[in-house]
Amino acid sequence: MLLKKQAFPIKGISEQQLIFCGFGDPEPMCDEMLDDEISSKSSDIQLKLDLDDYTYSEVINNPPLNEEFVINEKGIIGYVKPFCKHCYSRNVVKWNYTTRDWINDDFRGTVKVQRYKCKKCGRTSQTEFKGQYEPYCNISEDLKDKAIKTKELNWSSLRDITEYYHIFNNLKLSHETVRKSLIVIKDNYIRYDTPKLSRYYGYDAQWIKIEKTWYYRHVLFDIYHHMPIAELLTDEETMPIVREFIKQNTEQKDRMAIVTDLKIGYEEVMDELEFKRHQLCIFHLKLNINKLIKTEIRKLKAEYTQKLTKIYENESSEFIENEVETLLKKDKKEIGYYQQLFYYLFKERTYYKALSYIKLLKMNINTFPEFFKEYLLKNFFPRYKKFLYYLEFPYNHRLDSTNNQTENYIGGTMPKAYKRKYRTKEGIINQIYHKGNGWIKNEKNQQT
Repeated sequence: MLLKKQAFPIKGISEQQLIFCGFGDPEPMCDEMLDDEISSKSSDIQLKLDLDDYTYSEVINNPPLNEEFVINEKGIIGYVKPFCKHCYSRNVVKWNYTTRDWINDDFRGTVKVQRYKCKKCGRTSQTEFKGQYEPYCNISEDLKDKAIKTKELNWSSLRDITEYYHIFNNLKLSHETVRKSLIVIKDNYIRYDTPKLSRYYGYDAQWIKIEKTWYYRHVLFDIYHHMPIAELLTDEETMPIVREFIKQNTEQKDRMAIVTDLKIGYEEVMDELEFKRHQLCIFHLKLNINKLIKTEIRKLKAEYTQKLTKIYENESSEFIENEVETLLKKDKKEIGYYQQLFYYLFKERTYYKALSYIKLLKMNINTFPEFFKEYLLKNFFPRYKKFLYYLEFPYNHRLDSTNNQTENYIGGTMPKAYKRKYRTKEGIINQIYHKGNGWIKNEKNQQT
């Protein structure tokens, strides 16, 4: 689940409204207040600041204060309409104040924050600045967002980002501070903020190994807008998980067409979800055929070597290898001819011409090498139309013949060299989220 940040700008304020002081001890507070004191020191943000004699007596000129907040003559910031954050009662009274250290692009200093006591529940609370500062955190959201934007752009490490803060903001943050600022996804699911869906999708899954355990990254991609729609990280890849993932992220009326690879089970899932067209990836079909041809050539090579070894018992192994290559050359030429004859199908420009070519292939299927013929009869001809939907009107201008767009996105946002560096699911899902948002921003910039 994405942790949405509530917008509230509490930027600069006039010198008469806000009193800044150094990072010294706060003013003495009453004994009753000390019992309920909420520490303004961040428990999870480690700061190393060189602030010898660092004080502020002037305020940067920033936009006006949000109407929800007010600053009294003593410089204490409070709510315009105070309420209890525990029971939401309006029956509260002012209960002294506490101090907080604020650090953002414009200033670093200590501010006074109004505290309240609820007459209804008897509990105390203090003014909170949602959208600009998280509870018990001194660093502004805008400042932490710089780490996120850096991750969206490149593969900088946590320690590199801490150096960027030091160079550009004169802040010495620990890498743990940066790591926590990058955690915005708390579970294993991502739903991106994308434009209206085009109804043309690509689906694929990536294997990721974290601490000797394999996980599966499910990706649903909009192949017309070139943007990711949603992602899910699971312990296994089963067809019920795939079906539920796609079902939750697409409405029935928007299921026009989808591209997938040739994994067993995908066709049944897409039929259950009632996609009008399910395009099977031509690239994966060719990969399977090329793999089949290599296997057949290795098989022929072993047979020729065995036969020639018996015939030429007194000849050297080099002589036998040369004879084997001579025999294989003829076989390779024949297999290559029929391979290209079949691949020519995917060079047809229209759907009906492709169907005509299919008829021609069926008429001449007995002339193909036996292994090639068996594969086509078993794996291609029973579902050949699913390889040709990209040529059919009206899908031919939006539907891809391959699943390369989805695979390129997966490889671009989590390359093989990087996916082994992460030790937790939380770390890798947040990295994927930041890179996905960077991808979306880049596509939007190109389209405008």
